[in-house]
Amino acid sequence: MPDDIRLKVRRARPSDRQPLMKMAERIWGGDDYLPLVWDKWLADDRGVLLTATLDGVPIGVSKVSVLSPGEVWLEGLRLHPDLHGKGLVRQINRVSFREAMKLGPRSIRYSTGAGNAASRHLGEIRGFWMVARTNWLWGKALKGALRTGRSARPDEVDAVRQFVRGSRCYEATGGLCPRGWKFPELSGRRIRQLVSQGRVLVARGRGSIVGAAIYDIGEIDGDVCLGFLDGTEDVMAALARDVLRVAAAAGHDEGSAMLPTGRWADTALRAGYDSIIPANAVVYELGPRGFGPDDEPFESVVERTLRSANDEALENLVDLVVSRAPKPLNRENVRDFMTRNTLPDTLRENYAVIENVQYRLEGWGLRALLRAITRHFMDEYGIAGDSIRTTKSTVSYLFRGKRVARLRLKRKSVVLTVGPCSDPLFPESRSWTADDVAFPAPRSAGGKHESVTLTLSKESQLGDALWAIDRAMRSALKGGGARLGPDG
Repeated sequence: MPDDIRLKVRRARPSDRQPLMKMAERIWGGDDYLPLVWDKWLADDRGVLLTATLDGVPIGVSKVSVLSPGEVWLEGLRLHPDLHGKGLVRQINRVSFREAMKLGPRSIRYSTGAGNAASRHLGEIRGFWMVARTNWLWGKALKGALRTGRSARPDEVDAVRQFVRGSRCYEATGGLCPRGWKFPELSGRRIRQLVSQGRVLVARGRGSIVGAAIYDIGEIDGDVCLGFLDGTEDVMAALARDVLRVAAAAGHDEGSAMLPTGRWADTALRAGYDSIIPANAVVYELGPRGFGPDDEPFESVVERTLRSANDEALENLVDLVVSRAPKPLNRENVRDFMTRNTLPDTLRENYAVIENVQYRLEGWGLRALLRAITRHFMDEYGIAGDSIRTTKSTVSYLFRGKRVARLRLKRKSVVLTVGPCSDPLFPESRSWTADDVAFPAPRSAGGKHESVTLTLSKESQLGDALWAIDRAMRSALKGGGARLGPDG
């Protein structure tokens, strides 16, 4: 940012209203909702409303909200249209994130339009991951009584919770249930509250819930927003129409829906909703779910899993392209295209790594042993690419930057060392077929060792190698890991 631009981000003041409302007139063609929520946001003592000033003049705004204890929501980021492209949004976002972290959150989320590349990029570089993709729909309110659903009773809360938690809609929204473009968690507490407010419609069949629709009231204009829908397609369509009857009873001309992309949004469209204002929302959450600071990184798990399932993923993609192409395609041509452009050609990568070193070995049998061990690491654990390192006479296999196993290549044998591992895994008592077995690490009281070295000269000894590798990798995947440094 140029030195002459002096941006400051501070807590909002009542005096900021006039210049920021003037700014809002130039956002979204004058349809910005900021004037409708400013007073409420300013009075919110659970979160914080921030104003960005340039040389003392308010030119931007951002809101950090608390949806429930520990559940923080980022929203309302605005910047004067004349100041875009100067890196100011990133600075406002940085302060917003810092304020959010002060609240001691267990989750931080935000939503944005699917086509808002700038907003999505800001989140992605800060460690946010997408948890839901939804369609924003509107439907004409329908007069009349409910036809399929009825409001769930307080004594049905547990049944509603069980149905919701076991549904595909709950999974597709990441356990969230939107009201407009805000996505609070659909926790047990919130389900109970929504039931008590009469905002859960259920359809029953043979004594159990066979469909449910959950709606909430939007904070900006009080619209009825359908945020959860599941059941058979016919039941979902009928419940979606019932929500439009709820909207009519509340005095609205329309009802809205924010539903997951796929069968849920498609069913609502067939039920009479429409993409009058075509929009798709994506929801981002800080950090991948289910991963702690000491776990293997999410990216690493996904990459390893994709590599280990490389052949299956490739065949599925080839099938998809061949079946949908406008003219017949040669499968091998398509497969070649995919490995050049879409999926890593893991087998080629791995064999290329060992291509030169394998010729230190005499005979195809030893070379087949080297290839089999390398293929096992790839197929079972996704260890490939940079996780395989070679010197003139060694091949090392790494997991999370630490060496799990190393092969020393001799003319008439390969010497495989597995470990050391955090636990003693390798017993002396095992019936080994290797030419020689050594245990470099100290022996435990139970007669097991933290590492093992096997001298192999025949393909028939591959079982020893794979058994030792599997023991070490299972320990590493559970968090034990090898103790050697990153260079192996």
